[in-house]
Amino acid sequence: MAPVLLDLITQYPILTTLASYLSTLDLFHLALTSRTHHAPILSSPSVFAVLRRDSLCDGRGLRRRQQTWNYRYPGRKIHHDEEIEVRLFATKCDEAGALPCQKCGINICEECREVPRLCAPASQRSAARRPHFSHVSANLLCLCARCDAAAEESLRGQFLHELCDCDVFRRWICRRCVREEDRATREYYARHTVREIEDYAHYEQFYDDTLVMPDDQFDVLFYCSCGGFVPKDARPRCAWCRRRHRPMNEWGQEWRDAEREEVEMDDGCYPVWGPAYAEGYPELSYRGPVYRVPVGKGKGKGRTLPVRSYSRGEDAVS
Repeated sequence: MAPVLLDLITQYPILTTLASYLSTLDLFHLALTSRTHHAPILSSPSVFAVLRRDSLCDGRGLRRRQQTWNYRYPGRKIHHDEEIEVRLFATKCDEAGALPCQKCGINICEECREVPRLCAPASQRSAARRPHFSHVSANLLCLCARCDAAAEESLRGQFLHELCDCDVFRRWICRRCVREEDRATREYYARHTVREIEDYAHYEQFYDDTLVMPDDQFDVLFYCSCGGFVPKDARPRCAWCRRRHRPMNEWGQEWRDAEREEVEMDDGCYPVWGPAYAEGYPELSYRGPVYRVPVGKGKGKGRTLPVRSYSRGEDAVS
C-alpha cells in the first residue's frame, strides 16, 4: 500500500525536508488541513519554530511592490519617485536566500523585506534612516520610571547593543510587522501625547509635570503608556525595538554621524527624482516602425501614439 501524506509528515526527517520546500504560510496551512496533520507540525511551538527556520520566502513582498506600481496608465504624470518598471517586473523572489524577520521570524528575501526602494539625496537618506530623525516627533516611546525599569529588564539579553541602533535601510523585517509597528505607534501618540497646538490649556497645566519634547514648531507632552507622568530627565525609547536612545542633547551629533555614513541604494538602477519627471516619461531616441501604430478611425486614422522614455525631453510623436 502506498504511503499517504500523514505517513510522510509523521516521520521527522521527511517533515523537515518537506518544510524546506514550503513557505512558512504554506506549512501553516498544511497543518490546518486536518487534526492529524496539525499534531506533528503545530502541536509543539518549538517544533514549528525549527521547521520554519528552513522555509522558503513566499514572495508576497515582491508581489505587493509590483501590484502597487501603477502600470495600467502609461500616459499618467509622475508626481513622486517610483521604481523602474522594467527592472521591477523582471525581479524574481530569492526563495532560498531568505532570512527570518526580526519581529515574527518568518523567512523573507531581500526583494520582499520592507525597506525604502527609491533613490533620494544623501542628506535625506541619512536623516530618514534612524527612527527618531525627523522634523516632527516620531517613533518615540516615553515611560515613567517604573515602566522604564520593567522594559529594560524585559529586553535583557535580546540585543548586542544596549542603545537603539535601528536603521530603516538595514533592518530585516516583513511588511506585516511594519504595519503593526505603525499601528502601535499611532495608538500611543493618539492616547498618550498632547500637542501644544491642539490643547493649549492642558499643555500649560501639565507642562511642569511630565516630559515635553519639540514637534516641528510646537511642543508635545508625553505620558507613559500606563497613564503616569514621565520624568523630565527620562531617556526616550525607540518604538520599534523598545531600547533607549542616546540622550536628547546628543541627537544633533548622532545626526551628523549618520550623514557621514553614505547609504548605497541597491545597485544604482533607480532614477533620481528631478523636475524633468514631473512631466512624465521623456522622449525615446528610437523612432522605428514598432511605434507607427494607427490610432482611431476616420479623421484621426493614421495618427501615432506618443512615446515616452527615461531620457530628458518631451513627448515624441513618430
